[in-house]
Amino acid sequence: MNIVYLVFGDNLNNYQQVYFSIYTAFTQKNNSDRIIVITEDASLFKSFGDKIEIIPINRNLINDWEGEYHFFWRVKIKALQLIAQKYPNESILYLDGDTFFYQSLDLLRNGLENGENYMHLEEGKLSQLSSKTEKLMWKQMKGKTYANTKIDEFSAMWNAGLIGVSKNHLDCLQYTLEINDAMCKDGVTRRLIEQFSFSLGLNTYSKLQAADHIVGHYWGNKNEWNTIISLFLKECFMKNYSFEEIIEQIKQKDLIQFPIYVKESNTQRRLKNFIDIFFKNKKTFFIKKLKLLHSFFSVL
Repeated sequence: MNIVYLVFGDNLNNYQQVYFSIYTAFTQKNNSDRIIVITEDASLFKSFGDKIEIIPINRNLINDWEGEYHFFWRVKIKALQLIAQKYPNESILYLDGDTFFYQSLDLLRNGLENGENYMHLEEGKLSQLSSKTEKLMWKQMKGKTYANTKIDEFSAMWNAGLIGVSKNHLDCLQYTLEINDAMCKDGVTRRLIEQFSFSLGLNTYSKLQAADHIVGHYWGNKNEWNTIISLFLKECFMKNYSFEEIIEQIKQKDLIQFPIYVKESNTQRRLKNFIDIFFKNKKTFFIKKLKLLHSFFSVL
């Protein structure tokens, strides 16, 4: 089984998240599992050595993967197709960076081996979901057909923080891409198109199964988790932990004690934005190089 991550851009928080998720994967994977990182900056993963496989990508390829309609998250589908082409006889377990393993992979691995497809969890039927984006998507798509898949009241949205594609159903990635592109062509609001396309495409080939009992996904509490991860990686660096010591430290952590979702107060957010705008720092001071040089030569 190939455990796959995709990370690009220049936000180091995203790379730190992938680092941490990889470490948690090492606490649960077996020797036959391969960890692959598809990344725009391969240099940031040198510390893993030959323990993981790195597939470098560049901005030109990313732009190409965005396709005719320049859809950002189409890149995720193309990245998984790349893995399917390279390893056509092996299942794929894709994870967003903001994830962590907290249970054995055995059940999920066996399910993939037996033809089951997975996503993190079912969020609900699109016709019943309540966010503005989801309501708009339902209004735009209900009753329509995309790549031979009709959108009806039973069409479900699954969370794409984890995507498990059985080696028996790798063709569903092309079908997912076709659904995605058809929705883009139709002008469907974009934020969740790729996620909904995976939901429909994978489920067509095999009834989707949830994996939230194995992998945590902290998309709803990234700020706290970024702090937790940053402090952990600093400790590892400053104490010069070996790879084995890092994995042992991860094993000792009770990761499920930290919330994966925190509903932010709208009032609190508005007040914070107001304060940031109207109460900026009044003075800032910087060291002046010329003055330093003058002081240095005066001493001489």
